[in-house]
Amino acid sequence: MPTEHPALRIEQFDPARHHRADFDCGVHRLNNYLKLSARKQQRDDMTRVYVVVADGSPRILGYHAINLGIMNVDELQRRPRGTPDHGEIPVLFLGQVAVDRRQQGRGLGGILMHHVFQKACVIADTAGCHAIVLDAIADGGEEEFARRTSWYESFGFASFASNPRRMFLAMKQVRAVVQASPGNANA
Repeated sequence: MPTEHPALRIEQFDPARHHRADFDCGVHRLNNYLKLSARKQQRDDMTRVYVVVADGSPRILGYHAINLGIMNVDELQRRPRGTPDHGEIPVLFLGQVAVDRRQQGRGLGGILMHHVFQKACVIADTAGCHAIVLDAIADGGEEEFARRTSWYESFGFASFASNPRRMFLAMKQVRAVVQASPGNANA
């Protein structure tokens, strides 16, 4: 699941340079996030948004948004070893992964997810991070929700027992995926 592709680039979102007006992933909320909220949230240091563009083009083909947070271990089935007494552990929240309809089915979602994994490894090595956590959106009904959760499960994410919409992947698993990736010097 490499992030290197000769014709594509992943860049931090720059609203002055990246064109988002015609972006349409098929989910109104995710389209609006990119068009209306991403710039402000990034400017206010609430999130970082990364976009996939074709080399030399400003048109956004897909994006993901990440931010840091904490979660209480009471949400997990078992308490991870070494958890502080206060019960809160550091996590990376994956806010969204979205690919323009015209690009869906070409592997861009996997490229974006692997980019999230690489960022999570850097964060974990720099400041500590126990897992990646996300909330799968239910927009579009049960069938679409099942399709989304199945996609996340294909990367190793598991649902919380107490909340099937909330999913997580431990850094141990994330590192294993990154280490096994083609082109990884440590693989």
